[in-house]
Amino acid sequence: MEVRPLRADEGLAYRDVRLRALRLAPEAFGSTYAEESVLDDQFWREQMVRTAGAMEAELFAVDRGDGSLAGTAFVRVSPDPPHEGYVGAMWVDDDLRGEGWADALLDAAEHFARALGAPAVGLWVEGDNARARRFYERRGYMASGITEPDGRGGTTYLLRKELGLY
Repeated sequence: MEVRPLRADEGLAYRDVRLRALRLAPEAFGSTYAEESVLDDQFWREQMVRTAGAMEAELFAVDRGDGSLAGTAFVRVSPDPPHEGYVGAMWVDDDLRGEGWADALLDAAEHFARALGAPAVGLWVEGDNARARRFYERRGYMASGITEPDGRGGTTYLLRKELGLY
């Protein structure tokens, strides 16, 4: 297994892991399984072509080595100053949790952002997702003081991490 960037031709593999994540952890995402499961194959193919071709963004995945994906992390660096990064779509299959794969995904995302000159990276976490908050805090992410309603009656929190220089 390895963490690697997804290729332009892997839209359907990404769809499979994304829909599984939305189904198994609906509270962790801003969109829903119902919204995304109706999108056709062409949508997923085109989305992956756009993402893989973007200079300012990358979608990393845990590749099980058998053609299936077991987790993802998306990172984008703003083209506008101060060129901060944003991490989203972070998720790992249950059977791999606690084995360092979330760390590897976040390492890849942070490395990508840092290589593009991002001074910091932010991400949103659900207020009731204590496990995710602990993980991000252990990784150096701190509350920014910015919150938003999550659409389900809860709150999402923007966490931020200063990347520093290499």
